[in-house]
Amino acid sequence: MIKHLIISTVITSLTSTVAQAQSTASVFAPPSNIRNAPSGEIICTINKKITLEVSQQQNGWYYTSLCGGGYIHKSQIRFQNSNKNISNQAKVVGIKQGQLALRNLPNGRSLAGLNNGNVVNILAQQGNWAYVEVINGPNAKINGMRGWVNSYYLALF
Repeated sequence: MIKHLIISTVITSLTSTVAQAQSTASVFAPPSNIRNAPSGEIICTINKKITLEVSQQQNGWYYTSLCGGGYIHKSQIRFQNSNKNISNQAKVVGIKQGQLALRNLPNGRSLAGLNNGNVVNILAQQGNWAYVEVINGPNAKINGMRGWVNSYYLALF
């Protein structure tokens, strides 16, 4: 009885760990909404075909870190079998003075500053704001950071 209980506990733990592992998916038919909870309020809209990391499936909804963390419905994504990325790269342009603020939320507090020439991957959009991941550029210290920027200063390649 005790061996059976221990084995069941180990199997349950392993199953939970596998279910929460991240998977790469792509938004295939935008616009797609990210919600604060499964079937909850919309926190942002993805207007382009992009790749994203998803995990923690709940009744057809997958958690993603996009937009500060939210849920996207399974009908809006396709899981990828390869590492092909859908490119949404843009370059920061048009900054005449100072830096473009990388913010925690649209109109939120500044996390870092971007310079002309920084390259970003656009992950989502909300109005004139873009949720981006910094890829490379003159300000290399912030490579890999994610946040919101005013999309007026982004030029797609």
